[in-house]
Amino acid sequence: MFRMVDAGRHKINCWVPESLWEKMEALGYDSPTKATVAGYEALIGKGDTEEEREDLGKNRENMGNNWEYMGKQLEEAQRQIKDYEEKLRTAPDPVELAKVQAHYEGLQKLLEEKDKRIEDLSREVDTLNVFAHYFKNVEVKQIKAPVAEKVKPWYKFW
Repeated sequence: MFRMVDAGRHKINCWVPESLWEKMEALGYDSPTKATVAGYEALIGKGDTEEEREDLGKNRENMGNNWEYMGKQLEEAQRQIKDYEEKLRTAPDPVELAKVQAHYEGLQKLLEEKDKRIEDLSREVDTLNVFAHYFKNVEVKQIKAPVAEKVKPWYKFW
């Protein structure tokens, strides 16, 4: 299928650096034709008044500043990514951390039981001290053992 050449148009063929083309795509130009036409119009200031040309100059300056700003943001984002990657490399393994935490909780329970047992034993010692004090101060009365009756041997009758 042949396309008819438009009488009011000229075909051009040129090579554009990749970085420049990427910038044009970022601005929203999705075809080489649209980008080229916009470039030519910007160069000659098609139908622009002096005011519009000044605005165009300001827009170009703002776009340049915007690219600088975006570049700084990109650098900052890349730095943050590196920081997060380093943190991930040095972070403990979550599974291992969970095991350590469970072990820690078990030790905490054992320590609580130990403290409770110490408290119980302390109360028991206090009780025993009270009894010991009581028995130290009480006068001991010895009960005499009953004297065994002298039983005569069986062969003695009298």
